[in-house]
Amino acid sequence: MWRWVAAKCVRVFHLLIVIFLAFGWALPWPIAWWLHVILTIVTRVHWRFNNRTCILTSWEQQLLQNEQTEEHEEGWFIKEIAESLTGRRPSTKFTRSLMMYWSWTTAGISILRIALN
Repeated sequence: MWRWVAAKCVRVFHLLIVIFLAFGWALPWPIAWWLHVILTIVTRVHWRFNNRTCILTSWEQQLLQNEQTEEHEEGWFIKEIAESLTGRRPSTKFTRSLMMYWSWTTAGISILRIALN
């Protein structure tokens, strides 16, 4: 039971990180913009050097005692969110492209807001 609760806590934290990475640029505080830029860079580098797998996904799967599969690579969590909202699961290629362009574009907006503040 404790594993399930811990896995759900990791999932909620993961969701909060995703929401912040998607919309942190829109917050009104300069500290949020700085954190948004730093977290975007750390996240992209992490995916690049961790076989395109988020450590939060790995932790959740370990807590649930599920086997780590290729499906759990970069974008798996985003695909799950998209599927729960739309009923359709986007392709890996589309998800990767969307995540890359969205993350760097929004980080650029945060940098611009920092520069203009």
